[in-house]
Amino acid sequence: MSFINFDGFVKKVNHKPKGVTELVLEISTKELGNGIQNLAEMIDNDVRVEIESDIVRYNVQINANTERPIVNYEVDQSGVVHIAKPESEQLEAELGLPEEKPKIEEKPMEIKREVVDQFIIEGMAPEQEGFPENMADFVKRRIEGESYSKLATELEMSSGAVVDLINDYRAAVAPLAEKWW
Repeated sequence: MSFINFDGFVKKVNHKPKGVTELVLEISTKELGNGIQNLAEMIDNDVRVEIESDIVRYNVQINANTERPIVNYEVDQSGVVHIAKPESEQLEAELGLPEEKPKIEEKPMEIKREVVDQFIIEGMAPEQEGFPENMADFVKRRIEGESYSKLATELEMSSGAVVDLINDYRAAVAPLAEKWW
């Protein structure tokens, strides 16, 4: 039985008749190295494939008036990321006016998955509301090679739900990882 592990680029997805989808991946020959022989042995055989994006996409809430993030982060001396104290609006503070609710917009952001994963592996990712307890440990185990199926059994949910949960967790800690990096 052959095995090969590589990073690649999804070049094309072609939906063909009879419910068949053709996937074209682009991989540098250097990346394949000696694994090219194993790959050649797989031609015209059934294979098991898992594809994960190398990018984590997340949204940052922005004050539409100032175009600055609603939540800011700071890194302390030990490398731990905390929510920074909000900057007070000076005019409202001085005049005693009620605080005006800013118009909030979502700004899409991206970060390399390896940065977020390193943040999690280093034990810097905090517990996040809405996720199972010790979620960082589950993600760390996945990063280190544990299968989605094994994690799904332990969490008593489907593999697909675990994939979504891990992706959502990565997106939740991505702003902290960005500041930490």
